[in-house]
Amino acid sequence: MSRAVIEPAAVEVVSTATSSPANGFEQWEHHAQETCETSQALCDPDRIACGHLLTATLVDLHVSVISADSHTVVRQPRATGGEPGHVYVTAPLRGFAMVSQDDRQVTVPPGEIVTFDSSRPYTLTMPEPFRMVAVRAQHQSLGLTPDSTRRLETNSWASLTGVGALASRTLAALGQHLAEIDEAADEASFEPLRSTVVSLVTTLFAEHLPPAGDPRLDRRTLMASICRTARECLADSELNPAMLARRHSISLRSLQMLFAEHGTSPARWIRDERLQRVRADLTDPRLAHLTVAMIGERWGLVDASQVSRLFRAKYGASPSQYRKNPAAART
Repeated sequence: MSRAVIEPAAVEVVSTATSSPANGFEQWEHHAQETCETSQALCDPDRIACGHLLTATLVDLHVSVISADSHTVVRQPRATGGEPGHVYVTAPLRGFAMVSQDDRQVTVPPGEIVTFDSSRPYTLTMPEPFRMVAVRAQHQSLGLTPDSTRRLETNSWASLTGVGALASRTLAALGQHLAEIDEAADEASFEPLRSTVVSLVTTLFAEHLPPAGDPRLDRRTLMASICRTARECLADSELNPAMLARRHSISLRSLQMLFAEHGTSPARWIRDERLQRVRADLTDPRLAHLTVAMIGERWGLVDASQVSRLFRAKYGASPSQYRKNPAAART
């Protein structure tokens, strides 16, 4: 299996083209586990003659285009281990998919969209050679929690009318042009595209979530808006929870309670978002001339010692160590 990364680590390509069928399947299973958070892939190993996976990272959003022969991927109950998991939005482009979760099953033909949540067991079956596009997002990025996604599971959206049609065409376009993401762009330039995809997905989900006026929907919308504002201001060293509360006309306590519903605090969320950007910059060869302090300043962390301390606490290695050997840090 060949594996290539298109700088600046925005697009990764994995293919079985150079592997024997048996080795190709073993390696394909490994990358399926990474991409879909599954515990195993099921099929006749000799049948995986074709497997191609292209993944683009748009800040905290992962968009993958997957082409392969028929097989099944399974997320077992023991594999979830209480992990938060991710929300997946998947659209077959060729062939059809069958998704099972929470004792429900749906068959999804090309052009339709289905969603599932890897925080709970699921089975995804592709009975014939297929090509699909999949969006993987953190719950908080969509203003959701693992419990709230139970109303989304095994629902599919038709592609002929309404938001479903718009979402289907957008995902199909992403699948067609994903490899063309500008190699010269930096991570900040991906934010508008990320925001567009997130907004489209949250609008789509609103069809299967509580109706307008329901306070739970209002809170999800508010959370998504706050996160979007914060990401746009990460480079501003003055960004803090109080600023976010003022901009959204809520009290600081209300802001803290909102983030607590997602298992974090506004200050921790801002810090983690900044550290993610620092981590990405440290492996960008175009930024090799910048010191760790300068990279921290790019994302609102103006104290060099603070950057090193926070980075080590989160990733288990100093920024300098990570820059020399990314594999030394924990994910």
